[in-house]
Amino acid sequence: MTILDAIRNLYTPAAPAENGGRFTLPADFPAFDGHFPGQPVLPAVVQIMMAMHVISLSRGREYTLKEIKKAKFVSVIQAGDTIDIIINSQTDAFDVILKNESTVLSTFQIIAE
Repeated sequence: MTILDAIRNLYTPAAPAENGGRFTLPADFPAFDGHFPGQPVLPAVVQIMMAMHVISLSRGREYTLKEIKKAKFVSVIQAGDTIDIIINSQTDAFDVILKNESTVLSTFQIIAE
């Protein structure tokens, strides 16, 4: 199973009034393999992949990443965490927030087409 397949399997859509989704990250999620042994941490690139998946599903078509702006990875995301991805957009610019309950874990802007 690829990391993208695993992302698809873990996705839970947000409530209809919200733009985003939820992921609960099990210890056997492939993105944790080797990053880091004994203390798994979700890589930033996988956070971006998850956001791209949510964007594509919410817009009903596949988007391609063009650029990442204003990226801040504030807190570590570990196995067992449940994270919410919130997407706010203006045309092809998507502001992304990853949070765990009320704690912001990372923020970035994705330019996609």
